Amino acid sequence: MFLRPSYKKVILTGTICLMSSLFILPENIVEKVYGGIVFQVVRLIFNLLSFIPFPLIYLEIAGILFLIWRLFKSTIPLKNKGIKMLIGIFAFILLFYVLWAFNYRRPSFSEKFPLQKVQMDSLAWFDELNFSIAGLKRSRPTHLINYNSSQVEELIRPNIQRLCNEFGYLAIGKARVKSLWPKGILLRIKTAGFYLPYAGEAYIDKGLISLQIPFTIGHEMCHGYGVTDEGACNLLSYLALFNHSDSTVSYSAQMGYYRYVAGEFRYHYPDVYQEIRAALPMEIQADLDNINANLMKYPDILPKVRDKIYNNYLNIQGIKEGMASYDNIIGYVRQYRLDGSLNDLLFKARLN
Repeated sequence: MFLRPSYKKVILTGTICLMSSLFILPENIVEKVYGGIVFQVVRLIFNLLSFIPFPLIYLEIAGILFLIWRLFKSTIPLKNKGIKMLIGIFAFILLFYVLWAFNYRRPSFSEKFPLQKVQMDSLAWFDELNFSIAGLKRSRPTHLINYNSSQVEELIRPNIQRLCNEFGYLAIGKARVKSLWPKGILLRIKTAGFYLPYAGEAYIDKGLISLQIPFTIGHEMCHGYGVTDEGACNLLSYLALFNHSDSTVSYSAQMGYYRYVAGEFRYHYPDVYQEIRAALPMEIQADLDNINANLMKYPDILPKVRDKIYNNYLNIQGIKEGMASYDNIIGYVRQYRLDGSLNDLLFKARLN
């Protein structure tokens, strides 16, 4: 039985008022109401769909296209079509916040676990690069296993859930991360994956080589459990996986961290970096070459436009550093390693 128009208006108005209040309430209240209740209900609902093997985004795109086709095929006046379209856009935005984006209004990761802004000089960069290289050498297995995304999910989900819980993010149910076809659809816009609130699941590019999959899935899975900060997702993925009992998974985390550090080091000291890279063990050099060669298959499409849009999106959501927040993993790992911050949490992170 369909609701009367008057009831629809009451429900819509009540929903708008309730959701709007989350923009003005203190962060600690949003943490309790949204983070502790609403978002957990959302996760439980999406957990009921976690058995579906294919990406739900395909069905959702088809559904949206059908609704648009039906709207413009109808005989209602053009003005009414425009109103319905605006209502649909508003509902789309409202759902985005209800299903996930109100996590941005919770206390940020950097507020809970402040990152000390320490000036990185040449000695500090050398030290961090050497630390990341030592991790690569220590964890590089003699044989890398070509896991697919569903296998990786099962391998790493317990560790990711435990780390999210330890850092104050309730990790309920299965946050799925699926491979998205066609290959390169995400890599061409300079990203390896993303979380889709409307499906309650995340996606990684099918074109990623297997070595990059565990660290990337760990990052996106953290988004699925409500972590919004990109650097925090990198950090939690690294901490959850760098000492994993599976050597391929562990190496993926070490490689992910090395590439962040190496990217910054190469920017500051390009000539020195080339010498250091050339001295790496041949198998590690081959792994890096494979990653780079694979990424070259999918050149960026309008990279400056993409960066501008995503930077603005992050700024609007309160992440002032924008895309630079991804690199915060370096500061966090270095800070935790050198000054012993959150020793108990880091110790638990190392337990598999």
